[in-house]
Parts: sequence; structure tokens; C-alpha cells
Amino acid sequence: MVYFASHNIISSLGFSSEENITNIKNNISGVKLANLQSLGPIPAYVSLVDNDLLYSNFNKISDKKEYTRFEKLLILSIYNSLQNSKIDISSSSTLVIISTAKGSIDLLEQEKADLFPKNRIQIYKSADIIQDFFATENKPVVISNACISGTLALGVAKRLIDAKKYDNIIVAGADIISEFTLSGFLSFKAVGTTVCKPFDKNRDGINLGEGAATIILTSNIEKATKPYIYLTGASSSNDANHISGPSRTGEELAACVINSLKEAGTSSSKVDYISGHGTATPYNDEMEGKAFTISKIETKPVTSVKGFVGHTLGAAGILETIVGLSAIKNNETYPTFGFEELGISSQINVNKKFTNEEVNTVVKTASGFGGCNAAILFSNKLVEEPVFQQKEEKLKILNSVEIINNEVKIGGDTDFISEKNIDFKAFIKSIYNNYDLKYPKFYKMDELSKLAFVATEILLQNKNIHQKYDDYDISVILSNGSSSLNTDAKYQKSIDDKENYFPSPSVFVYTLANVMAGEICIKNKIKGENTIFVSEKFDSEFMHDYVNILFSTEKTKLAITGRVDFSYPEGYYEAKLFLVGFDNEQNKEFTIKNIK
Repeated sequence: MVYFASHNIISSLGFSSEENITNIKNNISGVKLANLQSLGPIPAYVSLVDNDLLYSNFNKISDKKEYTRFEKLLILSIYNSLQNSKIDISSSSTLVIISTAKGSIDLLEQEKADLFPKNRIQIYKSADIIQDFFATENKPVVISNACISGTLALGVAKRLIDAKKYDNIIVAGADIISEFTLSGFLSFKAVGTTVCKPFDKNRDGINLGEGAATIILTSNIEKATKPYIYLTGASSSNDANHISGPSRTGEELAACVINSLKEAGTSSSKVDYISGHGTATPYNDEMEGKAFTISKIETKPVTSVKGFVGHTLGAAGILETIVGLSAIKNNETYPTFGFEELGISSQINVNKKFTNEEVNTVVKTASGFGGCNAAILFSNKLVEEPVFQQKEEKLKILNSVEIINNEVKIGGDTDFISEKNIDFKAFIKSIYNNYDLKYPKFYKMDELSKLAFVATEILLQNKNIHQKYDDYDISVILSNGSSSLNTDAKYQKSIDDKENYFPSPSVFVYTLANVMAGEICIKNKIKGENTIFVSEKFDSEFMHDYVNILFSTEKTKLAITGRVDFSYPEGYYEAKLFLVGFDNEQNKEFTIKNIK
């Protein structure tokens, strides 16, 4: 059983969960019109954490100055959540999972380039900082999956606890608002012209928000807070439709909700409340409403808090889960700021005001760039404790591909070598031509996505995966090192020169590592579990364990897993992918040794 033990929110509405919930309950928004040079030349409605309060609060726990703003938010939120918890963060049985979309992306700015060592912009380096600050025995796990990162991280944590890999997991998410992120969403014309209105007829875009949120999970009832609330279901999927636009049907997000209900052993009729994604963009809200209808929860009250705290990206799923936890604890539901008249085709039940009513079970949904979706279910109702059983049948490596140093290996054997001393652009094109790949969209991709795409196409050649497996039976679980920093740096150049200020949406769309998984899914119609883990080096033990958990819990029947990285700033590339499943042939077993 996975219990909630403690939590914290840091946002424009305050530095505690209680302060945030009180302001939401009282319909107070932290979204304001900002006209700051540091955020670019275009004023926009955003939700900003008060700098003076952040620094004064942080200085109470550390007198050191060498932390980025992103790291301060993350550290402070974790620290605050630990104050109300019995969890020992330094224990070998405790893991920290960090969720973020962009980490310390502001360090790409010219005026900040010399404030920290060059490698500090790497998300995995911030994870090292967290480990050092809290003296954790286990290296933190980093998940970077666009806007579903926080919700997905909670699901990953649940699975690791159910499998008895850890007793306690601290899930902490954070993101900051910088010119980089704001200009990118402005280039997509996705930013609202006023405080956002989720699901409303007059909605016209999102408000970005910054902040941090932490939830501590435990398998030990003695360390859980009362009233006991359990994390009972979790699922993720991919639309396999478009890297920047959501599904038109909502069926893929609905699959996440339905799978979460199934895992929890309950039905849609038992759901009392929905903590929605509700970005206030025309297509996302429409898609989410359709997903609620398909999963038969459309009559349940739904709240989006984006009008209160903005879209906090990597923190959103955690922050919005805490809102749901408060609903259960206090038997109350919260308003959706700005909502007046339903503006989507599905007849969903959007909360206009604060209400007191019994809430026992909550669904939290999330969607993001790259076509990713996630949902979790949590409840104060007792359910049967999940029994994790390792399957007796051994997983096999059905195929493997390695691309490195101008060479392609299939099954460990060299299959193609290009000319020596050619750059990556020429090399990846030579592979594309050698294997006679026909996919015009390939030429629009960034380097990371091209590498992942080509490696996957070679991995799947002649496999006919859809003859045996359903779209939702196949998962993409990848490790990455530099996230999308190589493309990030290119995008940053488009906004550095204020005389030629031209934020490029075609570049910005690739400034997320999980978009490479989206490209793989679109081409191959894969709609199953999607996760991108970020680590300095390939953690074969963790990836082996997590993929095994997915198979043992029947979350997947076939997995594309391994490492794809295009390092920044060196430009070193590496793809090492494995197709994993069950078979009766004499293939190598899927072991830690065989995937190192």
C-alpha cells in the first residue's frame, strides 16, 4: 500500500500547502501581468514566486549562495515537506524523484553564463546538488516528460514502492519562468491575453507559472498522515498523433484514467472529484473533456487551478495532486478561476465556486508536448494491497541497436560504418539513406529526435510489432543525459539578439527530451507507457528494474528501452536501444549485464 505522508507547495500564492489552498478556496489568483525585461519584450500574464520571500526563506536553511533559482525552489520545498514528516531522507530505503521540464534553463542566458560552472545547466547536475544538500544515500532519479512530469513521477514512485524497491519516495517537482520558456509559448500564440479561463467559452491560452511542490509517499502506515489517503492507480500513454498538439479524440488520456481505475480495483462511479489539467488552450481543454466523457467521469466536479498559480510545468502534477488531497482531507471542492460558461463540446461539470461535499476518490490528469498523457487515482477508501510478483518467464532482448562513433551495430555486430570524420548531420543522413528509410518529417527533427528515430526504425525493421501487439501494449522507456540542451542552445540564440528577436516555434517544439519519444510513437503508432529518465550515465540497474516492473504489473507487453543522448555542449551522440519482450527463442535474457 502506498500512503501519502507529507507535502508542500511553493507558488505565487505562498510557501506552504495550507497557504496555497486557503487562497484558492478564497478565489485569489497569483497570476499578474508582468512587464519585466528579464522575461522579454512582450508583457504577459504569469504567476511568479516572490524573489525576496524565496531568498529570505531559503537563507533560513542555508547560508550558501551557490544555488540556482530552480535549485532553491526544489530544496526549499523538499525541506518544508520533511518538517511535517517522519521520513528519513538519508536512509537507504528512501529515494528522491525530481520532476522538471527545463530545470535551470535560465543559465543559457548570456548574462548568467559565468555565474555557475558550465555543467550546472544539466538537470542531472541539479540532482547531484540535491543529493549533496540532503546527504541522501541514493542518487535522485530525474524524470523530464514535459507537462506530465509531476503526475508521471508520482506514478513511477508508486510502482517502485509496490515492487518493494524503496519504502519511502520523495517526489519533488519544480520549474522557473524565464524568457526562454515564455517566449517559446508566445511563439506558439498559446499564451492567454488575460488571466486564463480553463474550459471557458472565452479562453484563449495559458498562463505560465513557476514554483515547486513536493509529496512524500511511504509504504509504512506509521509514517503516513491521517486521515490515510492511498495512491491506488497510475498510468501513462502517448497520443501518437502530433508533437505539439493534443489528440483530437481524447481516447489516449481516457485510457490513462481507465487503466488507473482498473489498477485500483474500482470504477468511474466511485470517482468524486477531478483535479484536471485545464490549460485554457482551445485544443487541450477540448481533448480533456472528451477524455472525461470516454472514461465516464464527465459528471464529476472538475477543477483546474491554472488560473490561480499558472501552469507550473514540472511542478504542476504534484501541486495539483495536493489540491486533490486537500479535497479529500477536508471534504471540499475548489473553484476554477475565471470559468463562467462552458466552452467545449463535452458536457463536463466545471466547478465555479468553493463547495463543501464528501470527497473520497480523486482522479488527476495531465497532458503535454510530445503527445504524452498521465493519470493517477488516490482515495481514502481501503483497497486490496497490490501484490507484486516477478514473472517466472524471463524477459528477452528481441533485438538491439547501437549507434556510436559513425557506426551502427545490430545485435552486437557491425552493420554499417560511414565515412570517417564526417559530422553528425552527414552521418545521420547516411544512415537514413543506407537503411532506405522513407519519412519526410525526419528532416524537420532536431538531432536528438533524428538519432532516436533512426535507431528505433532499425530496431523495429522486419518486426511487424502490430501483428502481435496492440497500440497500448507497447511502451517507450528511455534514458537521456543532456535532455534537449543542444536544441535549447539553438533556440536561446533566437532570443539573445534583441535587434533580431525572432523566437522560433519550429525550434522551440524540440526543446523537450520526451519529444523524441513522441516522434517514435507517431511513426509507429505506439500509445503505451512513455517515460524519459535523465541521468549523467546510463543506469542499467534502474532501467532494468523499472522495465521489469512494467512487465510484471502488465503495464506493457513490449518495450523499446535504452539510452539516447546528444550531449551538450560537446555534441557527442549515443543511441543504444533494446526491444524487450517475452519469446520462446534463444535470445539473450534482459539482464543488467546484457544492457550495460
